[in-house]
Amino acid sequence: MGVHRTTVGEVVTAVSDALARLLDHFVTFPTDGQIAKVKQKCFLLGDMPNTIGVIDCTHVHIQAPRQREWEYVNRKGRHSINVQLVGDADLAITNCVVRWPGSVHDARIFRESRLFTEFQINRPDGVILADSAYPLLPWVMTPFPTANTPSQMRYNNAHGRTRSMPNNTGLYCATQYRCPSQSPPL
Repeated sequence: MGVHRTTVGEVVTAVSDALARLLDHFVTFPTDGQIAKVKQKCFLLGDMPNTIGVIDCTHVHIQAPRQREWEYVNRKGRHSINVQLVGDADLAITNCVVRWPGSVHDARIFRESRLFTEFQINRPDGVILADSAYPLLPWVMTPFPTANTPSQMRYNNAHGRTRSMPNNTGLYCATQYRCPSQSPPL
């Protein structure tokens, strides 16, 4: 397009910085007045009661950085940033953490997030659904590793149905914003 690579880099950096400054304005966790509606929509999605969100991480591919390149290599051997997203039944992202290299495990990103710190102190009125990479907490529900009873199977099925649609939000974002010179997302 006739634009120097340095110029493109500066523009991308400026736009990224501007978007980051707006993040807290557009990405917000449901307020107390919105919680009941969020719970109802999540329940309709997969029969999982008291759910206020779904959490997962997704790898966004990047070109290998020049500094500390090894930190960005994920478990599949690709360079990425591991992005934590919390979504709701409307596919809205209600919380995100975009600062960890691809080698960092989902559970560590979660433990070091503001969301974790805040909810450890001020428990939310509901639960967040997570996969088995996350810890089981009073406000974070994970599936049974092995469902041995019919009730555990029903729980895992409802958990999976409720997690499935918002989980696709992260995959959609990763495919839309991956590094163009990289292969398709994980």
